[in-house]
Amino acid sequence: MKIVKKFLLIFFVLNLSAAAQKSETDSVNTGGCFLSKKTLSVIALSAGLGASLISSYVAWWKDDSRSFRFYSGHWVNDPGLNGIDKVGHFYTSYLFYRLQRDLLMWGGYSGDFSTLTSAILTFSFAVGIEIGDAFSPYGFDYQDLTFNIGGLGYGFLQDKIPLLQNFKFKWSYIPRGSFSFPPKFTTHYDDHIYWFTINLHGLFGASFGKYWPELIQPALGFSVENLGNRREFIFGLDFNLLPLFNHKDENWDFAGKFVDMFHIPAPGIKYSPDAGPLYRVFLTH
Repeated sequence: MKIVKKFLLIFFVLNLSAAAQKSETDSVNTGGCFLSKKTLSVIALSAGLGASLISSYVAWWKDDSRSFRFYSGHWVNDPGLNGIDKVGHFYTSYLFYRLQRDLLMWGGYSGDFSTLTSAILTFSFAVGIEIGDAFSPYGFDYQDLTFNIGGLGYGFLQDKIPLLQNFKFKWSYIPRGSFSFPPKFTTHYDDHIYWFTINLHGLFGASFGKYWPELIQPALGFSVENLGNRREFIFGLDFNLLPLFNHKDENWDFAGKFVDMFHIPAPGIKYSPDAGPLYRVFLTH
């Protein structure tokens, strides 16, 4: 119902406002101005989450309220999706967790505070979206939520197990037509590619890795074609741009981590069960 969806929006606003108030208090206590990096990081975080919630409300829930219902799908075998939506849920939570944590760290918050806050907000956002869907034609999908938790969990483990930093998830999205605003990602799944990258230079730096170019790494990709009715698997290369950013400067460090969440078109080979291999110098979709 509309009142429930509005409650979700108010819930997030109140939580983010509390974080902003803490940021302002910290700034005053340390003698800084209101527009400190701590405050700016919270404002940016609030704006991003707020925009995501509002766009979800407008795109999916605004004019079609129904009674609470559950969605009964087929995990990764839904017609017209073939698992691309589930991978998208995994990556979305992974992206939200990593960017929010990096943003708070850039703002000067401690690693523990940034990790915990980002984890709570990412989980709350995923649950909030499913509750909103529960009162819409989509329904509450525990399968989607499971993949959301998986993406959040992997991002969290990367912070606890440094070895996992060599295995990252990235995303590329280049529409075949013209770009539109606001973008409707969920209606153009054929243009999504989700990537799993392996940093051989970092993984085997003491032995084989030192002979592997630091800026290039292998990547495995997954996409769909023919309106989501055919799965495609990709082997390609990925550009590791992190070494190009000056890690001694926190602004460049944050920018590098942001860029590193996305895949830049690079050589790749695409395979599908009912089609031959497709080679591209710059694989975009």
